[in-house]
Parts: sequence; C-alpha cells; structure tokens
Amino acid sequence: MSNMNRFRCTILVLLLFTSLACGVSLNNDNKDADVEELQLQITLQALQLTQSADSGSQNHGPQPQPPQDNTAPQADNSSSAEEEEEDDGIPCNDSHIIYETIKDGTVYKPGETFEKSWTLRNEGDCDWTTSYKFKFIEGTRMDGASSITVPSVIEPNEDITFKVNLTAPDTAGDYTGVWQLFSDDNEEMGRYWVKITVGTTAPPAAPPAGSFSVTSVKLYFTQDGGTDNVCADIAASSAGEVTYKWVDKDTNDEIPGAVIFNAAGTKTVCELDIIMCPGCGAKLYIDNPNHQWFGPILVP
Repeated sequence: MSNMNRFRCTILVLLLFTSLACGVSLNNDNKDADVEELQLQITLQALQLTQSADSGSQNHGPQPQPPQDNTAPQADNSSSAEEEEEDDGIPCNDSHIIYETIKDGTVYKPGETFEKSWTLRNEGDCDWTTSYKFKFIEGTRMDGASSITVPSVIEPNEDITFKVNLTAPDTAGDYTGVWQLFSDDNEEMGRYWVKITVGTTAPPAAPPAGSFSVTSVKLYFTQDGGTDNVCADIAASSAGEVTYKWVDKDTNDEIPGAVIFNAAGTKTVCELDIIMCPGCGAKLYIDNPNHQWFGPILVP
C-alpha cells in the first residue's frame, strides 16, 4: 500500500470513529453495549478500507512480468549424412575390396608390363560421385596412374573396378605400390596395393639321373577352326604325370590341367580360355614335378 493510500485510510477511520462516537453520546442508556458495538464496527470498517486500498494498489500498479527467454533456437549444423550415421551406425564413406588381380609376390622380369585391378564395393551410406578419386599415395608407382576419377555415380552396395597399367622396375627386388580412395571432401577410405618381385627365379636343380622331370616347354599360338589357342609342347624325361596351370597374364586367372607320360617324350597341351588380343598373353607353371614357370608368351 502507498503512503497516500494509508493516509486516506487513516482519515476515513477517524471520521467514522467521530460519527459513531456522536451517535453513542446521544443515547447513554446502554452505554457499555454501545461502546463495544462501536469498537466492532470501527474495526470491521477499517479492515474493509485497508483491503480495498490494498486491492486497488495491486490492481492498478505495474504487474511483474515473467522472465522472457530471448535465446533464439540454434541451427543444427550437422550434415544429413552425420545424422544418418548416428541413426544406423553406417558411415557415410566406406569401401571394401571384393576382388583383385595379381597375387602378392608375383614375379616379373625387369621392364615387363602388367595390369593390376581392384574391385571395390561402396559399403557406406553416401553415393560415390565423379568427385571421388582413386590416388597413388606411397611406394613405387611403376608408371601407374597417379589418380583415377570415379567415372559415374556408385550408389551404396554397388561395385566399381579400378585398373592401373604397370611396368616392373628395371632393377631386381621387391616392390610395393599403394593406392587409396578419397571422397569429394578428401576423406580417406581403404588403401589397396600391388606387391611384386622383379628378377628371374633361379633355375631348379637338375633332377637325379633317371628320375621323372619336365626337360623343356615350348609355348606358341595356333588356330583351330578359326579359334585362337595358346599351346605348349611339354617334354618329359620318363613316364609320369605332369600337373600344370595356365595363367592369363592380364587377368591372372588360373586354369589347371594334367598330362600323363607313359615314357619319355613330348606331349602338346592347349588352352582355349585365355584372352587372345594384341598384347595379351599367358604363362605356364609346371607344378609336378618341376615347380617351374615358363613364359609368358604375348600375342603379337
């Protein structure tokens, strides 16, 4: 209650007291009862005036305002790819190798050319766009491409094959070249490599006299009814079974075979499923008894 309202209430109480007192003085017959009645009325009316004044000040005074929350909602700066990763646990960018050619440790002659390929699967949630690149990052590049661009959009669970044409170094030794897939914002994914050995393998030790062995192998191409074949004349020292495998120079696919000798001599074996194209070729591995490579022979 304000000081002014309290002052007004006090004046009203005094006036009321005076009025009631005058009324009582005119009738003294029941003086004690009138005094008690007067005190009660004064008390009630004073309370009513005080409550009215308080109510007025509360109704007309400024009302407290609840605190305002002026904090603006913050924008969610996380990308949709990150939200999706949090939802399902699958990263945006992830690669997994499905197939590759050229086994680690394959032997090549100095300066020999070959092709290495890796087939990768998109196992992330994001598309691989034409801004994604397959880059050489370390080791010996062997004249391979320094960077290969993804040629078209690869969606999740789709595969793509990256191929590099390589040349074996001129110096004998072991060599490794590493390539890696990068996203459009240069995020690193899997690393993939080629490991080769350059140099000629030592010739096998001469077999004991009279033991079974392959003494020579001659590789050549021939046609049978218009179909190109790669063939080998295998010479053996005595009776026995020769097991072998053809290896496609470009795909590194292996095709096994066997031939039985009843006595020393030469037998011819041919293979139809080797790719015959200019620059393509094959080599032959004699598993039993020699454990020896022959070739490769290239299509002119």
